[in-house]
Amino acid sequence: MKNLKILIVFLILSLFIPASTNAHVTVKPAEVGIGAFQTFTVSVPVEKEIPTVSVRLVIPEGVAHVTPTVKQGWSIEKITDGEGDSLKTTEIIWSGGQIPQGQRDEFSFSAQVPSSDTVLIWKAYQTYSDGAIVAWEKENEGDDHSEDDENTGPASKTTVFDDLQTENEVPVKDQSPLPLWISLLALGLSGYLFITRRTQ
Repeated sequence: MKNLKILIVFLILSLFIPASTNAHVTVKPAEVGIGAFQTFTVSVPVEKEIPTVSVRLVIPEGVAHVTPTVKQGWSIEKITDGEGDSLKTTEIIWSGGQIPQGQRDEFSFSAQVPSSDTVLIWKAYQTYSDGAIVAWEKENEGDDHSEDDENTGPASKTTVFDDLQTENEVPVKDQSPLPLWISLLALGLSGYLFITRRTQ
């Protein structure tokens, strides 16, 4: 019986170990209102026994006005396409610094998201000091980072949703209580008049 309990505990813990040891490069927040100017944070963990020396983020279609935040100890390069009004940022590359083994760091930038509902797919490429590149670019659900395919993993996603309609809707609990008080007052007055007439 004791061995059975140990086995059950081991199986339960094994379900959580991959989630905790298999950290991904992620872009937050996971949800943004349509057309919003937003500051995004790129979280980069180090999974190998050597430091990360470069991070390249591909900017999804429709994201505009991309402005990276200064990152001490790192050089920042913006890759652009087009010119004039059609000029757009396609990639951001952070290089020249290091994220040590067993640690993580964050990079940030501001941008405007599309003005319609969509899902932004953030593809990131993490370069280690030995030249190995881990591509966080898989879009399908269930495509995860594994020992058999240690140089690929899932892309991060941000859902752009229509929050304007939600803001314009007034929940019942937020409506003015005035109509309720008027109804109660009228009911009380009617009861008072009825009793007064009966006693006359």
